[in-house]
Amino acid sequence: MGSIGGKRRVAAALACAGIAALAVTAAPSAASAATALPDAGGRTPGHGPARFTLPADAPKPDGAYRIQSAYKVLPGGTQTYSCDATTGQWGTASIPEAQLARYGGPGRIHHYRDPSLTPAGPRWTARDGGTLVGTVVADKTVPKAGTIPWLLLSVVHENDGPRKELHSVDFISRVNTTGGAGPTGACTAGETKSVPYGADYVFWTKKK
Repeated sequence: MGSIGGKRRVAAALACAGIAALAVTAAPSAASAATALPDAGGRTPGHGPARFTLPADAPKPDGAYRIQSAYKVLPGGTQTYSCDATTGQWGTASIPEAQLARYGGPGRIHHYRDPSLTPAGPRWTARDGGTLVGTVVADKTVPKAGTIPWLLLSVVHENDGPRKELHSVDFISRVNTTGGAGPTGACTAGETKSVPYGADYVFWTKKK
């Protein structure tokens, strides 16, 4: 009987070991899925790292401001350029189109620009409808070919209210950029080109 009991204990231990082995081999796949987004700053958005670290040389507002939140461009973000019909060369202005995911928790923002709207600057619209319209106040060129610059933008509010997510935001920094630089050379009038890009967007509010 003792021998049978011993065999049962060994069998149970092997079964447990098999389950543990399956868990260990499954974990890398889950980790890979969680970090599958293109790297624009070495961090994972959504429910990833709880804190965002601002690069030391990032453009930021002067005075008493703090970071309210930071968002990362999700896969599929683009900067679209148009051919200048007058010169027959690619224009330098771009139209962004991107979905942003919040670092450290749930949250989504739509980043875009609609030239038919006034003012015609880039916009950030939260899920509650609150919108920021940006104006560039500082341009920090990044010494990396094919990469759009880091920026600091002041903002005005649309569809605002005290309970809106972006209500207290005064400035936005664009940092940790990858890609997005426009084409150069000759082009045909009416031609456009969308260039993939990545970036982190930092939303600044006044310290209380």
